[in-house]
Amino acid sequence: MAGPVFLSRPPSRAVGGLIARISGYSSKTKPSWFLETAELVFPIVFNLGPPWDIRLGRDGDVNRNSSFTAGLFAGPVAVSCDAGAELLQVDLTPLGASRLFGGAAAELAAQVVDLRAVDRFEGEYDAIHDQLHGVTDWQVRFELIERFLAPRFGHAASIHIQKSWRLLAQGNTVSDTAAAIGWSTRHLRTRFRQETGIRPVTAARMLRFQRARTFALCSDNADWADIAAAAGYSDQAHLIRAFHEFAGELPTTWARSVRPSEPRLHL
Repeated sequence: MAGPVFLSRPPSRAVGGLIARISGYSSKTKPSWFLETAELVFPIVFNLGPPWDIRLGRDGDVNRNSSFTAGLFAGPVAVSCDAGAELLQVDLTPLGASRLFGGAAAELAAQVVDLRAVDRFEGEYDAIHDQLHGVTDWQVRFELIERFLAPRFGHAASIHIQKSWRLLAQGNTVSDTAAAIGWSTRHLRTRFRQETGIRPVTAARMLRFQRARTFALCSDNADWADIAAAAGYSDQAHLIRAFHEFAGELPTTWARSVRPSEPRLHL
């Protein structure tokens, strides 16, 4: 296949709620470049080709990485790779990251870390990398990586923080969320940041942005004022500022660059 190849599948029931999606990407003949929007997932990238250059935010330093993982980051991410790019990506949910990394999930915030340095993999990165590299069927690769990760989700998750994620996703304010779980707002702020690496108000803003992005993707003729209202923004100007912050571009520019046949990577 001459052009870029994008493949994605939902996780199996065994890791449902822990893994959001598993994706494969390959581009043999052309360099790859993407501007990613802020995502509430923790990516784990098993790289099978040349390294990637990654810039967190519009003004961040460029870091060159091969296989890596990253924490939550409230801003756009620019990623690029020379011709021959090939990778398998697992996107963990916040619950999955908590179960896999434990307290280290918060330490990953706004960081990109080499997979060889991840203690949870217990020195087995090279073995799984060789297995993935040794097969060409993407579905087999997806199954291999699920089997590798499934037994490693051993950390206990905080029930209160998981409930707070659900409440924030429903559009509740931070103060209402704190009251619902029986904590003070201050205690929720402290514990949420300790366990996720970001503040609950940042998570709420990212969740609202994701709602707006989903509405836009599901609309054939996006009316940005209607999308802003449906997602919970006070007006269209507020939505535009959110896109500038989390996507690094205007909503109309972002919409023109999204192609259903070539979904962006979720780094």
